[in-house]
Amino acid sequence: MARKKNIKKKLEIVFDPQKRKEFLIGFRKRKNERRKRAKEQIERCLKEERKRIRQEIKEGFTNLKKTFEPLRELTEEDKVLENDEYEDNDVQVKIIELTTSDMAAQRHMLGENQGPDSEGSVEEENSENDNDIDANTVPGMDYDINVKQKKNEETTEPETEEVPRKNVKIFNQTIDLKNKRDLDRLKKKKSLKQLKKSKAFKLKERLDKINNQKIARKERNNTLRSLPKHLRKKKKLESASYRKGRLASQKQLKRKTQR
Repeated sequence: MARKKNIKKKLEIVFDPQKRKEFLIGFRKRKNERRKRAKEQIERCLKEERKRIRQEIKEGFTNLKKTFEPLRELTEEDKVLENDEYEDNDVQVKIIELTTSDMAAQRHMLGENQGPDSEGSVEEENSENDNDIDANTVPGMDYDINVKQKKNEETTEPETEEVPRKNVKIFNQTIDLKNKRDLDRLKKKKSLKQLKKSKAFKLKERLDKINNQKIARKERNNTLRSLPKHLRKKKKLESASYRKGRLASQKQLKRKTQR
């Protein structure tokens, strides 16, 4: 018996001339569309990154402000609330907050360090000042050395006075802040510094650099190619001179003179 031949089905390919033309012509168009989409995506990422960095810095400064806020002093009502009592069938528990001064009074200890505010120390200082005045005065004359020294000190004090500043430690750096403008400037500086480290900013910077190089190369080649070969090298080496206004050709000048 003869073998059956494997009959293959024939495929007929029909080209649409209009679609074929659009595909062959549209390479540059599709490339520009992809570039445009990529550029929009980079700008969107950069905008989101900028918002995120600003929010992080804002939250950091709010937390920093909370740390520098002074603690509220306890009132009598707070002390009454702190002395809580809990009763049980077997035990009665009482919670009291003790300070170092209370504990020192109970145990007969020295307690907290206190400055010399007693009357005896004040009287001793006054007596020492009187002795100094008596030693520096000249008997029979109204001349006193201490008065002259005090006047000199008063004159020098206003010169040495400076504007008070707040030394704040932020990001492991001590910074002097005088007003809100300095704080805003510091926020802007820190956000820009962090933004420059992001991937989106570096990518955008690299693309801008490539585009600027292309534009500069194009302008340079156009100006050189318009000249003959023996003048290209001379034009290439000489510095560009600034001319005010548009240069007119000889034909345009002749037309102006004829009118």
